[in-house]
Amino acid sequence: MPKRQLVTLGEVMLRLSVRPGDRIEDAPAFDVHVGGSEANVAYAAARVGVRAAWTSVLPDNPLGHRVATTLGAGGVDTSLVRWKAGGRLGLYFVELGAAPRPISVTYDRAASTMALASTSDFDWPAVVDAQVLHVSGITLGLSASCRELAKHAMQEARRAGATVTFDVNYRQKLWDRKAAAAAVREVAPLIDVLICTQEDARDLFGVKGAQDLGVETVVLTRGASGAVATRAGVSIERRGHPVETVDRVGAGDAFVAGLIWGLLDGSLELGLERGLAMSALKMTLHGDLFRLDAADVIALLASEGREVGR
Repeated sequence: MPKRQLVTLGEVMLRLSVRPGDRIEDAPAFDVHVGGSEANVAYAAARVGVRAAWTSVLPDNPLGHRVATTLGAGGVDTSLVRWKAGGRLGLYFVELGAAPRPISVTYDRAASTMALASTSDFDWPAVVDAQVLHVSGITLGLSASCRELAKHAMQEARRAGATVTFDVNYRQKLWDRKAAAAAVREVAPLIDVLICTQEDARDLFGVKGAQDLGVETVVLTRGASGAVATRAGVSIERRGHPVETVDRVGAGDAFVAGLIWGLLDGSLELGLERGLAMSALKMTLHGDLFRLDAADVIALLASEGREVGR
């Protein structure tokens, strides 16, 4: 039996957000949060009871230790984190916006300890000692060395018998669509469950979307409309939840955590339901992290007649 149910691999950053109505260029103060796609997934999964760990390379300084402390407080196993002296933690700055002004994100992540990481930095037998390994396309796009280590992680996970989940998570400020699509196609044979927004599936992979990548299970998220999963030619569709949005950053990662939670319980259908519930709940919270628990998810599903009597 694997030691952990879930291990995620990827970069984390400090997020600095301005108050609603402020601009980064003249904001008098910033709210500070910890955030990064794979770390967000591990945190959300741990909050609902999944034995989850996150691995990365962090600078051995107060900022790196703040990250580890924050994630650990949410129940994430950080024992797989590697520490580097003299490195830096990436930053990103967020203006949440308000209609008609969209959310705006500015990154300062170049040459972070994770972006400079290589395969030799990790204890791979420990990393892949899990039922599920989760990686995202953000890690593929950070650097050539990160692309190689992500691919290596997926190869090692497959050899160890773990399920590999992968969120395409395209970021146009990291790389262009052509490069991202090529990188995803290269690792597609190593992926068991691929998650992608409907828009990215169309823009990156063409008319057929992600369905022609040869991945066993493809899950497409469709914003407020919900999500659809396809496995062995059979599709399952679930609707989303009405939301009064406070902060949408991290909602996709909460969805992935709920999906994995359901898969660990043996049900793709349940994964969709839990994922959509967790995504909606996350949007009611400031910051990237899902600071609720399984009872909140179950209560939301029960209030709408879902997951009753399970």
